Amino acid sequence: MRTPLLMVVFGLAVAAGGAGAVAVADAAPVIHAAPIAEPVVLGSDDNGHAVTLTVGQELAVALPDNPSTGYRWQLGDLDQNVLRVDGDPQLRANPAGGFVPGGPDQAVWTFAAEAPGTTTLNLVSARPWEQGGAASGPRYSLTVTVK
Repeated sequence: MRTPLLMVVFGLAVAAGGAGAVAVADAAPVIHAAPIAEPVVLGSDDNGHAVTLTVGQELAVALPDNPSTGYRWQLGDLDQNVLRVDGDPQLRANPAGGFVPGGPDQAVWTFAAEAPGTTTLNLVSARPWEQGGAASGPRYSLTVTVK
């Protein structure tokens, strides 16, 4: 019973305006997305090196850490207009030996390339309550160029 009604409606639409009266859906718009660059993951072996990123690309720096000693990696001066830090570092179990209470872990810092330019990423492992503690702890430095 529905088929005859549909035929009548279709016939009236064609008679009223011809073939142009039948609505045809437009093709879906094509969206061209720029490829996303893979995140760059660096570690202590990359200390003193340089890296080039593209705007929007992520950088992760994984450094050995042992919070039970009181030493924590602290961020030095950084041009966050070029390279923005994404929050506090995340502690991860040491990939070489898993999680051991009081044992070594990894501090993973994440950054995002914000705008073209060059900046130096400086991290120092120090005890925050000790004066001059930053002068004696391990340091990590990386020159970052964003294009």
